[in-house]
Amino acid sequence: MLSIAKQMYDYYVKPYLGEKGQDMVEYALMLAIIVGIGWLIYSQVGLAGKINNVFNNAGNLMDQAASSSQAASSG
Repeated sequence: MLSIAKQMYDYYVKPYLGEKGQDMVEYALMLAIIVGIGWLIYSQVGLAGKINNVFNNAGNLMDQAASSSQAASSG
């Protein structure tokens, strides 16, 4: 009985699926490894503070530009 099920699987299912499932698992593992390495670099180097500083500086510059623009257009 088991050999008949295996034959049916090999004949009907295997040609359609092939190794697509295996490829997806490999890609998922690769993505998980890359994300893990990126997170380790991010947390160990202290990039969080540097990134916050960049965005804070950009926000401050935008506020200054907006206030300068409003002062120039109203005056």
